[in-house]
Amino acid sequence: MSNCSAERRAEKRDTAAGAKIHDTSFHEVYLMSFDSLALHLVADELRRTILNGTIRHIEQLNPHSIVLKISQLAKTHFLLISTHSIHARAHLIQRPPKGQSRSHFADFLMKHVVRGQITAVEQIGLDRVLKLTIAPTSDILESSPKSIIAEVMGKYSNIILIDEATGNILESIKHIDETMSRYREVLPGLTYTPPPQQDKWHPLKLDKDTFISLIENREVGWRFLFNQIDGLSPTLAKEIIARAGDQSTPADLWEAYQQIVSCFDPSRSQPQVLIEGTDSVKQSQSEEEIKKHTYLGDSDKAVAVSALKLAQFPNTDSRSFETMSGALSAYYDAVIRDEAIQSERNALRQVLNKMSHALERKQVSLRRDLANAEQAEDYRIKGELLTANLHQVERGQTIIEVQNYYAPDLSVLSIELDPQLNPSDNAQQYFKRYTKAKRGVSVIHRLIADNEAEQEVLQAYVSEVEAAKGLRELRAIQSEFVRKGWIKETKHRSKQSESAGAFRKYTSSDGFQIYVGRNSKENDLLLRRIASSRDMWLHAKQIHGSHVIIRNPENKPGIPMPTLLKAAQIAAFFSKAQHSSYVPVDYTWFRYVVKPKGTASGFVTYTHEKTLYVEPSV
Repeated sequence: MSNCSAERRAEKRDTAAGAKIHDTSFHEVYLMSFDSLALHLVADELRRTILNGTIRHIEQLNPHSIVLKISQLAKTHFLLISTHSIHARAHLIQRPPKGQSRSHFADFLMKHVVRGQITAVEQIGLDRVLKLTIAPTSDILESSPKSIIAEVMGKYSNIILIDEATGNILESIKHIDETMSRYREVLPGLTYTPPPQQDKWHPLKLDKDTFISLIENREVGWRFLFNQIDGLSPTLAKEIIARAGDQSTPADLWEAYQQIVSCFDPSRSQPQVLIEGTDSVKQSQSEEEIKKHTYLGDSDKAVAVSALKLAQFPNTDSRSFETMSGALSAYYDAVIRDEAIQSERNALRQVLNKMSHALERKQVSLRRDLANAEQAEDYRIKGELLTANLHQVERGQTIIEVQNYYAPDLSVLSIELDPQLNPSDNAQQYFKRYTKAKRGVSVIHRLIADNEAEQEVLQAYVSEVEAAKGLRELRAIQSEFVRKGWIKETKHRSKQSESAGAFRKYTSSDGFQIYVGRNSKENDLLLRRIASSRDMWLHAKQIHGSHVIIRNPENKPGIPMPTLLKAAQIAAFFSKAQHSSYVPVDYTWFRYVVKPKGTASGFVTYTHEKTLYVEPSV
């Protein structure tokens, strides 16, 4: 039964979508999130929702993804198919984002299948291949049925339109010629050849005796199960090993295997997204609570999506979903969002690193100029000594040695001369150098101070970039960089409205509103537009961080201590000392806070302050 080359070929295909598993924590796991089981459940869901439905529109979101708009029984459904090299998948989504204005592939699909009826939805074997058969519209009688085939195989993924009458390829989102694949070409006009079949056992046809005979008298790891049984991704194979336990017997492995295979029955599956860490939302959710889950929170770190609970990751929590499509949508939305956040953060880091290196180089240059400028006293002494010894200097001399009356040991000093100048002009030349250098010292000191201030501003931005939780905050910082001329404006940057709605807001136990600036621009806006003289201002003491305002619209003479402590904890949390045990936070009435003219964003001076020592918290 075993075919080594077929197994290696199959393993290569299945791992293309990201199956790289280690026997360690989930931080080191690159999971195959869209596996055969996920597609099996999606296909069942599609049969219940879009079968006999009509394709109304097709939109291409980007170079690798399309969305089919399908109406069925007065309902509208959106089917996403993606050939992304990492996030390839196919499932229903709530509503698609706006796609490309025009695209050849979407237009071609529209021409051939729009208004066509979906007559069959099937998964080809247990491969990650989805086939939609589409009957032509009634007004085009001579047209033959078409099929849209989605091959979801990582970097080898493709979407292919087939003429059912001839079996020929009409078009595909990726054209694969012989230089790209020795096994098969995917080009218009060629006969469609499915991906190579795997020489493995069908999981639903594998009985207990056969299973035990496969694993008896051998060391069974997840790779062995993956190579022997069709439809098992590395994640599922590893889950069998995890559920069976370290000292597992063949019977234990069979029991664990049965638990996994049972999820191919949609009624027994438990679609869910694994979340990094633990959370207050537990698996004891009611059916009503599960139905409410359509997305993950901004703070949820998605680890994997699965059709069942995964025992191999005990230190994770999970969100349950009513459908596999719901779980897949939530997972990929979160993962792609996090990737976008990380990409934006890295881009801003690069800008700051470049600026920081430039300022460091400038500082070195200024220090060198300062060292030269501080030779001013040497120029004065040489001018004085030349003046005192003019009678010894003859025009045309290039150097003269005189006794240095300013040296404790009255040593001899060599003074260079310009042979084109007379003795008196040579002395005046040194006095001019002295005056220029002395003036330069004060200028360079000021430039050094300005440069250090710019480095402080950069460091504040570093803290803001690292503390930012989402794209909105990062793009607000990016807007500041554009305004400062550090980077060019990008297409996706939107204008930030100067309104209080942009701030972080909290309410204390005493009912006071607490506002927090998320970046330098918001800090300035908070000070200029929001805060009034009777509000309380807080900031981490001598530490980069956010400005915090306790609103006091009733002009009360004092702010309750619980509110002050809460606001101080927030100020400490949104500061560079966020991870410290205790942080000093200054507070004073806002009327004692002054922003000096011409200073950097967020810079203020203040008086009448008091200090609280608090643990950072929100």
